[in-house]
Amino acid sequence: MADRDRSIGFAEGVQRGFALDDAVPFRQFMLEIYDYRCAVTGQAYASDEADQHLEVFLFQPLGHGGQMAPGNAVVVDPVVAGLLGKGHLLISDDYRAYTSHPEIVSEPVEPSDAHGRNMVLPGNVSLWPQRDMVGYHRSLFRAQ
Repeated sequence: MADRDRSIGFAEGVQRGFALDDAVPFRQFMLEIYDYRCAVTGQAYASDEADQHLEVFLFQPLGHGGQMAPGNAVVVDPVVAGLLGKGHLLISDDYRAYTSHPEIVSEPVEPSDAHGRNMVLPGNVSLWPQRDMVGYHRSLFRAQ
């Protein structure tokens, strides 16, 4: 058997721009800047409970060339992440969460939600999702 370079694991290669060690601090950073709150529902959690109740959703997935960066991510609860992942929930350029399938919602919770719900975003605007990333997510579902 030939000698192999074991520094790359099972010879699967190295995924550029991503290291597992980066994911944990990135997730923690995102939870902190979103104040342990779902950006869509507004539900807040104690910092020691947030890991169980919140996810970091990437608008442009790593497999599509996306990066782990605040401009490509949002903190949401698992149900919202599932809806975003299937394209049942989308984000507009003015940061309103809306459904492209109104039949899945019997009626808006509040009349103002009829055209989408305002998102709860970090206080620092430079940490908000970038409009081109949210647009990329919509384009995956042909929803411009």
